[in-house]
Amino acid sequence: MRQTVKQLLTGSKGIVLQNKCPEMNDLGLNEIGLYLHVPFCRSPCMYCPYFKEKYDRRKTIPYKDAVFEEIKFYQPPLKGKKITSLYIGGGTPTTLINNGLEDIIKKIYTTFDVKCSVSTETHPNDINIKIVDVLKRNKVENVSMGVETFSDRFLRILGRPYNSKKAKEAVKILVENGFSCVNIDIMFGLPSQNIHDVEGDIKTALELGVDQISAYPIFTFPHTQLKDIVKEKGYHLSGILERRNMLKRIEKLCYDAGMRRTSVWAFTKKGVKKYSSVTIPHYLGLGAGAGSLIPGYFFINVFNVEEYIKYLNKYHKPPVALTIDFNEREEMIHWLYWRIYETRIYKKDFNELFKKDFDETFGKIFLLLQLLGMAEDKGDRIVMTNRGNYWVHVLQNLFSLDFIGRVWSVCLKETWPKQVTLV
Repeated sequence: MRQTVKQLLTGSKGIVLQNKCPEMNDLGLNEIGLYLHVPFCRSPCMYCPYFKEKYDRRKTIPYKDAVFEEIKFYQPPLKGKKITSLYIGGGTPTTLINNGLEDIIKKIYTTFDVKCSVSTETHPNDINIKIVDVLKRNKVENVSMGVETFSDRFLRILGRPYNSKKAKEAVKILVENGFSCVNIDIMFGLPSQNIHDVEGDIKTALELGVDQISAYPIFTFPHTQLKDIVKEKGYHLSGILERRNMLKRIEKLCYDAGMRRTSVWAFTKKGVKKYSSVTIPHYLGLGAGAGSLIPGYFFINVFNVEEYIKYLNKYHKPPVALTIDFNEREEMIHWLYWRIYETRIYKKDFNELFKKDFDETFGKIFLLLQLLGMAEDKGDRIVMTNRGNYWVHVLQNLFSLDFIGRVWSVCLKETWPKQVTLV
């Protein structure tokens, strides 16, 4: 099924990632986003598929200096271009507070033409009034915290280093301190979790007054510890139908609370601008393990902090581990994927970006989705239905496990992989 869908959409039989650095002399863009990856975690999560390393304070300043070198490299190609999205992810970005994060943010603002505030991820154990003050002073307006669950039982199963009381206290501090949007991540489909457990988490989040809830099904990526622990402990993982019922319950609770759906995963208070890591079509990634998307290319930096630092100190350019050459069709599909993720596809945006007519390019696909009850054509935009959003969940599971699972597994095992082929 995965191969069939991929070939129908892209027209290609496989995706090849190669060890090369793309040309970046003229990006041909008026605006672009920046992503900063902070890979450090004090207590790495057993289920997290992204690149992270155990926090080591001795590495933080050399890491900051290496990011400075990468910023310097991107200064010429970004001259005259507006930065309209600045997102900091990880890892746990707030591990770098008082260890270089403030300096990196300042460097970005003084080097580039930044036209936005900062969005960052954080951890319940990192949040207190002093940390909040640092975030506010450094232009952070949107904060996302990975609570995952308010149940002490499931926090223990996931190996999270805090309890329900601490999680609630951290959420309250964020909610009460004037951020534009406070998002919390809640996971469902946890080992041995039932629908009543999920309902309890969502109700608690709503009672705490968060601006946005991002509800994700848990994925058991092959390169994470969770898959082995589930097998070892004999935990039950919910199937497709169970997850569908959990998602329906989440939808109802959030809609009844007056929230609107702003992505496949996220529900946001009315009147609040959504928090999202994906806001514009193109972006450049800074830091070890960061991904970038520019016209014609998607590439990721090396998954090793020491190698990242060493490479930038020696060569003064991004340590790109793998690159995909995107043809026009593949770039359109990538754009479409993230617009479907946002549940709304504005045809004008596609027409202006690719100089092609949306209906002529994808009209037949969305006619089929309409007949299946998965999408509605509103004339100027396509809107995904709840039924359609559920199947996006299913397909994202299919492709995320394939792409992230295989590529990230290779990058974690091989510092400089020569080639990865996805079929």
